[in-house]
Amino acid sequence: MEMKKLIGNVLLTAGLVAGAITAARIPPMWGGLAASLVVMGAGIFLRRQGAKEELHRAAQSGTGGVRELERLIKESLEKLEKIMDAPREKVVEELTEILEELDEFAEKAQPLRIEGLMTYGTIMSVFSRGERALNRAWSAFADGYENEGRRYLRYGYDDLRETLQALKTLKV
Repeated sequence: MEMKKLIGNVLLTAGLVAGAITAARIPPMWGGLAASLVVMGAGIFLRRQGAKEELHRAAQSGTGGVRELERLIKESLEKLEKIMDAPREKVVEELTEILEELDEFAEKAQPLRIEGLMTYGTIMSVFSRGERALNRAWSAFADGYENEGRRYLRYGYDDLRETLQALKTLKV
């Protein structure tokens, strides 16, 4: 854990304890309660700053962020294009690999929160819809329902393309 977040946690905890002690007295020690609220506010502020800095570092180091996510989605789209008309057994095999690679997306997408929760929510919503469709496609193919599998394969492909488009709008 980063130092700012650690100090923030300590201040938040100390403020909570001090606030509980000062508020429990009869009569309450209003000055002490006000001071504990200020300490808690400082703790919350430091925690948020630390979290933002972690996200920025992750985005800059390449452990996440738009470039890495685009690469992941592009590779998955290329693999999906190759199996659209492939035999059922090949689709199941390749789709298994694609889904395993896409498992990384949610973790690597954390730095997108820097762009705002609406942006992060939009991208993750479209991505998760596509991932669910690909999981359904895998299940359908594995159970022998090829027509349904191909339909969901197409849905998943389209949603991943939409995810890629949403990521491209973030490039500055």
